[in-house]
Amino acid sequence: MKAKREALVSLFTAMREGKVDADIIDHLLLINSIRGIYTTSSCSGRIGIMEEPDLGAKPLARWLIKVHRPMEFEEAREALRNAEKGLIFLKSQPPIFHIVAEDVERAKRLHELGLASGFKYTTFKVVSKRYLVEINATEYLTAPLGRDGRILVDDEYLRFAVDLGNDMLRRSKGRLPQLEEKFRKLREELGEDELFYELAERYMIEENWKLP
Repeated sequence: MKAKREALVSLFTAMREGKVDADIIDHLLLINSIRGIYTTSSCSGRIGIMEEPDLGAKPLARWLIKVHRPMEFEEAREALRNAEKGLIFLKSQPPIFHIVAEDVERAKRLHELGLASGFKYTTFKVVSKRYLVEINATEYLTAPLGRDGRILVDDEYLRFAVDLGNDMLRRSKGRLPQLEEKFRKLREELGEDELFYELAERYMIEENWKLP
């Protein structure tokens, strides 16, 4: 698959440049080692504070802080000092994996796998003749904090929002081991992909990470 080769080159390059979320690298390597499927953009889950110029203007939004682990209250309060213009939100988002399958049967298996692992927002659709599966969970939080540099909540509310967002992030990340286990079983069923190991060797991935 030409598309998988390009996706693997992109992934391995990003890994070597430190641009891939560290706590899902093992998952990404495992998924991409399976014959007939590969990942595109994925995220290990995150929490942060975002400033949006207006409702729906996400392409122009900027993160005042974004971390892939629980966020400290003081980190949030300090980040708010940099707010300037637009709506200010605290956001917590679960892990998400975008996976392309080479046929509808593999897409259905991935869909079932995601749901069985507790990722209840898992869907799949056809995009540009590709079967794209989105393994996604329900733990999303968006809490308004202010506008145009003015923080309209007190510390008690901010601490509550940070704690709730952190709890939701921990809960969603807690499903990652079960997801990994099910992908290992899928690998036994579908087999391993020689292209993955060929490119992993070329990019010397095993120097820093353990291959599945």
